[in-house]
Amino acid sequence: MTVHEPRARRARLAGRFVWRYIELVIAMGLGVLLIDLVWGLGLPKVTRFDVGVLLMAAEMSIGVAVWLRIRRHSWASVGEMSVAMVAPFLVLLVPFWFGVLPGDLVSWIGHGLMFVLMVPAMVRRREEYTRPSRFRVRATWGKRVSVVLVALAVPGAVSAVNTMGKFGDQYRARADAVAVRPAPRAHDPAKPTVAFVTSANGTNAADLLGPYEVLAGTGKVNAYVVSSGSRLIPATGGLDLVPDLTFDELGRLLAERNDRLDAVVIPALNKPPATELASITGWLREQSAGGTLTVSVCNGARTLAASGLLDGRRATSHWWRLNGLRADFTEVTWLTGRRYVDDGNLITTAGVLSGIDGALRILERLVDADAARQAARRVHWRHYSPGAAAPLAASAFEAKDVAVVALTSSYEPGPATIGVRLIDGTGELELASAFNTYTESMIGRTIAVGDGPVRSRHGLTFVPRATVAAAAGDVDRLLVPGTEAARRQAAGDAPTGGPRPEYLHAGDEFAFDPVLRDIARTYNVQTARWAAKTLEHPVIDLRLAGSAWPWAATVIPVVLALLGAAAAIVTGTAFRRFRTRSRAAGQSREALDTPAGTPHTDLART
Repeated sequence: MTVHEPRARRARLAGRFVWRYIELVIAMGLGVLLIDLVWGLGLPKVTRFDVGVLLMAAEMSIGVAVWLRIRRHSWASVGEMSVAMVAPFLVLLVPFWFGVLPGDLVSWIGHGLMFVLMVPAMVRRREEYTRPSRFRVRATWGKRVSVVLVALAVPGAVSAVNTMGKFGDQYRARADAVAVRPAPRAHDPAKPTVAFVTSANGTNAADLLGPYEVLAGTGKVNAYVVSSGSRLIPATGGLDLVPDLTFDELGRLLAERNDRLDAVVIPALNKPPATELASITGWLREQSAGGTLTVSVCNGARTLAASGLLDGRRATSHWWRLNGLRADFTEVTWLTGRRYVDDGNLITTAGVLSGIDGALRILERLVDADAARQAARRVHWRHYSPGAAAPLAASAFEAKDVAVVALTSSYEPGPATIGVRLIDGTGELELASAFNTYTESMIGRTIAVGDGPVRSRHGLTFVPRATVAAAAGDVDRLLVPGTEAARRQAAGDAPTGGPRPEYLHAGDEFAFDPVLRDIARTYNVQTARWAAKTLEHPVIDLRLAGSAWPWAATVIPVVLALLGAAAAIVTGTAFRRFRTRSRAAGQSREALDTPAGTPHTDLART
């Protein structure tokens, strides 16, 4: 017995020591999360790396310091642990300032040293980290914890249902089968030919339609939307597009006209099935080998990288996707801070609307600079940088972004189901602005409505999912994109029937600007800014007026939590009263069944 007691005690002390270390790591993460959230709500964004890394180290040490004081550690222990956490970054920033050590290594090495140095700081005062916990678990804690869990479960369940529905609907395929042929078009072998790749699982509307309108609108390019075989493509938000040609049909057309494919544009594709992805990447390799200029837009870089064509090359993509791309495609040099990267026969663009810059670069290379300038003016793109990629401010998830997305996707009480009426002659960018912006900012769902297939301004074919009459009872708003639709309405030639239409594009401006203003006015400014950030569309010169924050969506989870807590308390009280009455009734029946004068203990023995 005495032999095993020291071993058991050492094991117990070691277990406490390890658990205290885990507690400090958790406190460190909570410190960063909570302080970042408060900082993001009102303080300016930190752009310098050295200031940012010191701020992060301070946030982690503050979280740990607070927890150590809750654990009743000495101030000396708090000071030593703070030094252990901050000192590595202070030391490593010296070679960073002299240009010897890059920022990513400062971050990685600093974190590693911090986790290592925390151990000797704990060992130095091991008696504080191995003493028994001073917390006392009271009987009432279980009831309180139950109430808190139920209170959190109610808004959590509402959030899960709403968020999963909105994410799931972005590329949901239509339930019915339709057979619609694309609009026929003439092919001019004297013009460059550009193909836009799509996926049967879904294609990002803005990534596809923005560059398409830029190129097709010049009249100097043969532009085709192609697929590996599918005849109907779900674009963002339920906008169904009929591809012009399959890969094989495009090949036959070019062979018949003694022509060649000059460029391929790859928008973000929604998780193509393995067989389709293999078909697409194989086709891309074949075209590249034939001298075709290959261009990816946003997360289309993932498909291009999967083909192997980017190995050993420089590339860029959407700021949201870059970390995943760096992890999955280590042979590629991923760059930030520019609208596109031109690396010979490969061009990759940053997020979403940077695809417009990629299309303008295609014009510069295949036609001329004047055609690109005219195209930029035609679509009112004010970020065009002739001959070189425009700089792009670095973006990253901030605490306020997480809060806005969580609140908007979960509890936004504004119009959630938005009908988008398709009209012949609508510009492709105008269509993308309606379907991309409302869905990808997680405000709600969009439904394409109309009275049959429609042709866009430059010949693409779209198929509505519902008639206006059928959607009338299902939509909260009916938006009509396009200056052509607004012109008809002003001339008294507006479509009739269904909910009152709201016309998005009344004047000559970039198609996404009035949509962002509508989001700010109808919902809130912060959601509009988040939408612009995901689109990589600077809005510093765009006046956004409306509520500064999604206050209604902020209040709703609080109310739901209070209702959940009240329900838990009422249910618990009722259950306890029922149990008390049941016990009392049982004791009364027992007393009635006991013969007079018979002691209860005698009955218990028998």
